Parts: sequence; C-alpha cells; structure tokens
Amino acid sequence: MPWFQIFRDGPEYEARKKRGVFTPPNLSMKRLHEAVPRHLLERSTAKSLAYISRHIAITYMFYCLSTYINLFTTQLSSPQSIPIGYLLRQLLWLLYWGWQGIAFAGIWCLGHEAGHNALSPHESVNSALGMALHTFVLTPYHSWRVTHNTHHKSTNNLERDETYIPPTRKSFKLPHGRVAVRMDHAEVLEETPAFTLFKMFIRQFFGFQLYLIHNRKGNPKYPPWTSHYDPSSKLFLPKHQTQIVLSNIGIVSMLALLFTYGHKSGWNAFCSHYLLPWLFAHNWIVLFTYLQHSDPTIPYYRKARAFLRIGMISY
Repeated sequence: MPWFQIFRDGPEYEARKKRGVFTPPNLSMKRLHEAVPRHLLERSTAKSLAYISRHIAITYMFYCLSTYINLFTTQLSSPQSIPIGYLLRQLLWLLYWGWQGIAFAGIWCLGHEAGHNALSPHESVNSALGMALHTFVLTPYHSWRVTHNTHHKSTNNLERDETYIPPTRKSFKLPHGRVAVRMDHAEVLEETPAFTLFKMFIRQFFGFQLYLIHNRKGNPKYPPWTSHYDPSSKLFLPKHQTQIVLSNIGIVSMLALLFTYGHKSGWNAFCSHYLLPWLFAHNWIVLFTYLQHSDPTIPYYRKARAFLRIGMISY
C-alpha cells in the first residue's frame, strides 16, 4: 500500500458524506449543557493560572535552550571538516522556530479561552489574562474578542459570519449553476501550482495579521480596509470603542518592548528568538482554524436558510 493511503477520512466523515443532504440537529443549548457533566462546566481561576504558568515555563525553556544553539554548533565546526556545525545550526534553529511557534500558538489559544470567559468565573480576570496573553503575540485582544464572538453567534451564515466566507459564483462572475457548463469553471478551478504555493505562504504566515489589519478573507459586507485597529470600524458597536483603544495601547506597548529588546540584544536576536517563532505561530493558528472551518459536509446558509455546501461554489 502506498504511504499516502494511510491518511484516510474518519468513519464519521464518511457517514456524513453518504447521507448527502445535511439535516440540522434539533438541539437547544439547554439540552447540550444538560448532556455535559456539571463539573466540566465549572471554571477555576487557580487551575487556569497553573496551566498558564506551566505553558509560559515551557515557552521560556525553549527560549533558554535556543540561546545555546550558536555556541554549541560553533564548537562542532572546523576548517578541515564538512560544515557539520553549520548544517546542524540551521536544523536546530528551524526546530526551535517550529516548536516555539507551537508554544506561541498555545499562548494565543489560552487567550482565546479567556475571550470565551472560560479561564475564570470572573470576567475581569478573563479580560486581564486575555489582554496579557494575546498582547504578547501581537493580537489586539478586545478587537478580536468582539468579532470572534460574533463569528460564534453567526457561524456559517454568509451574511453575518465574520470569517471563512467561501467564494460564491457571483464573486467569480460565473453563470448560475443551472446553466453553467464545464468550461465556465475551467479557469477558476484549474491548477496553478506556483501561484497556489505563493498564496498558501501568504495565508499561512501573514493571513491572520492581514485579516486584523484590513479584513483580508473576512466578510465582504464591510467596506474596503475595515480594520480591527480602528475603534470606529463597522466591526464594533460604540460601546466597544474604549476596549478597542485599550487593545491598541497594549499592542503599541508590546511593540515598544520588542523594539527595546532588538535595540539592546541585536536585531538578529529579535528575529531569531521572537519574530520567526511568531510567524510560525501564525502558520499553526491559520492551519488549525482553517481545518475547523472547511469540512465539505457542513453547509453554509443565507437568510432564507438555503443550505450550501462549502465544497461547492455557491450562488
């Protein structure tokens, strides 16, 4: 059996494909809560702080280990030998960026839980923890929290959802599905490996920040250059403006700290120890959130509740 055939769809996914037509479950939030053991719904500030502390300790350990990479690999190099030290140095730095990127993504995820008030029964504690965690990875906490909660209230609604809006026939200027022929889709669906690879690179490493800056891949209902950093943006209500300003102050403060670190320790150290792990963290964040929102068997819907499969170009 070829190695790639070991990757298969799960049995639940295969069963959903066989059903063909999606039928929304008739479940209320009350019934869902009743099905979950009560102790799993209890939030503990102490337990959350313990998990956060453990994660910060692991992140700091990765940083400390990375400070020895150049020293360790230099000792293995000699003018007469194959540059084993040089090759090992590149490998170790790549491993550090990947794993520290996962650690940074974990910090972002902990901030995500704070945004859902899941770390503590006290909203003020969640806000403080979320601000600290998200600001460290240069995410404006309250700006993201507001639009993310809108996303959860309107998931897969083409008019109201905030992110992961699939392209429609209209956006590609395609004819209606009842009259379209194969040639109408050829240019849209044909493979362009180099361009696709470039788009994936931009999406994975810069996509989330571009979404925050100018709503890239966000809901097209907003005006061009709608930004999470603009307190008067249509993304927010007037009552959110003070929180958006607070988030922006946090981001500016973090940038000032990073500039100070780069100025004192050197910009190579800044790039190696923070910037590249931060970019790798975006790769992981975009990867797991994209996978959570791209199941072809889960439909999108409009106001009229006409269900549309994400795997198809909808009208």
